[in-house]
Amino acid sequence: LRVTGSDAISALCMMMVVMMMSEVTAMPKEMVKQVSKDVQTFPLHIDPTAFSPAPSMRPLHNSSISPWTYDFSHDDNCFPPVLSEARCLLKGCLDANGHEDQSLHSQPLMQQGLLLRRITAPEGGNQNHFRLESRLYAVGCVCVRPDVVTQE
Repeated sequence: LRVTGSDAISALCMMMVVMMMSEVTAMPKEMVKQVSKDVQTFPLHIDPTAFSPAPSMRPLHNSSISPWTYDFSHDDNCFPPVLSEARCLLKGCLDANGHEDQSLHSQPLMQQGLLLRRITAPEGGNQNHFRLESRLYAVGCVCVRPDVVTQE
């Protein structure tokens, strides 16, 4: 699978739009089911037509002084099933001539997002449930000064 930078940015933007802007409708309170003393379940309907298309953006991953690429993972038990995560290509950062400067560091820029994970029904039936989970993932890379710890 060969993915271009603009495809990866588009996929990342779409994933973020899905995560942050999705229109979710919960069922009335009468539909809530107590699974255990700590867990309640309720039907959840996600309207895929409510998603806004991602705006066209200039691909930054190759024009940054801290370039990155995207790694994609696929999990059919999650929504969205395909997740992309940035991976820094250099330990240092590029200088004005395009050479790596080891006095600076490329660090991943982290973002917290939500996903739905499919779990089997507690009663062992054919019905599946989804649990809302928080995940920290890299969305790009930034150039930073190294941490310097001074001792007194």
